[in-house]
Amino acid sequence: MILGFFMGIIIMSAIGCLLGFGLAWLARVMAVETDPKTEQILAILPGANCGACGYPGCAGYADAIVKDGVETNLCSAANQDMITKIGNIVGRTADAKKRYVAKIKCMGVRDPNKLQYAFNGEDDCFAVYSMYQGNKECKYGCVGYGNCAKICPTGAIKRDELNRLYVDSNICIGCKKCMTVCPARVIEMVPIDGGYYIACNSHDNAKVVREICGKGCLGCKACERLSGDANRICVDNFLSKINYESETDLSLAATKCPGHVIIPIITPIKKEL
Repeated sequence: MILGFFMGIIIMSAIGCLLGFGLAWLARVMAVETDPKTEQILAILPGANCGACGYPGCAGYADAIVKDGVETNLCSAANQDMITKIGNIVGRTADAKKRYVAKIKCMGVRDPNKLQYAFNGEDDCFAVYSMYQGNKECKYGCVGYGNCAKICPTGAIKRDELNRLYVDSNICIGCKKCMTVCPARVIEMVPIDGGYYIACNSHDNAKVVREICGKGCLGCKACERLSGDANRICVDNFLSKINYESETDLSLAATKCPGHVIIPIITPIKKEL
């Protein structure tokens, strides 16, 4: 009986060894050769795997650069130094594309005393938005349940001490994933060197904005007058809009804005709140 027990162990061990060698042989025979250039490019790319380049992750993009000759500057998170290094590997040159970052066009605080109804369902923006466009009084603003923060690959979307969502421009890579999960469409891509953005999405008139929101565009056109350039910033349907093709300085308009919604794109976080 003991002999049979040990014989069973020996047989099972032998089978295990044979299977192991067989799998190792198959892995070697069926292995896909990786071009060394692909590995070098993959080491340079930021590794966010956001898909903004149009390929399935950084590995897919690196492979496409080497095998298909696609452009070397499609990565939204890559700077000029990275693009130059990649170009040196494949013998091509390209300039970095203008960098865009996401901004949430809402600074309204979620006041529990002003919510139109209590939502006890799934903690999801689409679920809340499906019921009367959310439970906040402002139907243009951020729903506030954080779908964007959950999907952000770099953790650039955070909450402040008032529980408002905001984007840290220093971390955002411009992948646009946050835009795809925002039912209220309050997220806008802006050029990082564009100076300012409008942190409001409301088309309500000034009276309504003052009643339901502590911070919102009043449509007063003070920004137009103070900037002296209606081509740079103008009010359309009670909401200010910035034209990023113009470079007129908006610092005075931002300082004097009665709604406090003309916010620097790059700024210390505490000053943005």
